[in-house]
Amino acid sequence: MKYLFLVLFLIFSLTHSVYAKPNDGGGSSGGSSGGSSGGSSGGSSGGGTGGASTGGNFSYSGSGYDGDLRKILRLIEDEKDYSSALIQLESYVYENPQNADGWNLIGFASRKLGKFDDAELYYNTGLEIYPNHDDILAYQGELYLQTNRYDKALENLAVLTDLCVFNCDEKKELEDAINKYEAENNL
Repeated sequence: MKYLFLVLFLIFSLTHSVYAKPNDGGGSSGGSSGGSSGGSSGGSSGGGTGGASTGGNFSYSGSGYDGDLRKILRLIEDEKDYSSALIQLESYVYENPQNADGWNLIGFASRKLGKFDDAELYYNTGLEIYPNHDDILAYQGELYLQTNRYDKALENLAVLTDLCVFNCDEKKELEDAINKYEAENNL
């Protein structure tokens, strides 16, 4: 029985990393300048390759990108309207408190608006729901860089390195953001 559970978990994990993340995160700006999180790192932190996952119906604990969250994601990715997205996301996470992707996006929007304390709270909430959420780990790592907590960003990169085996854009984006931070701060 344990072996069956392990096999199902591995299949579930691989399916998530391959199918649920064609473009997850939250934008293509972020990084240590508040930009490269969604695209070239930033959720982390923008996770993904430039935005939150819009593909697949993958879900964990009733989570995932439903129609409402996809609409908000388009507002973030296409219009870069973080203020309007934040208002909608506040309602969304209130109605869907177990959706880690919702917490990821509200953290991303908050971070983009410079609301770092709120972003940290939201990322932590999402990680309580799904501790291995690679987008949150990446975006949170970018938040750590933006708030000069380099060591914490390195910790997130280490977790992503353990989690990500194949084609992990989130790890690459956080790694790039860390390299940029190191260059800018002579580390």
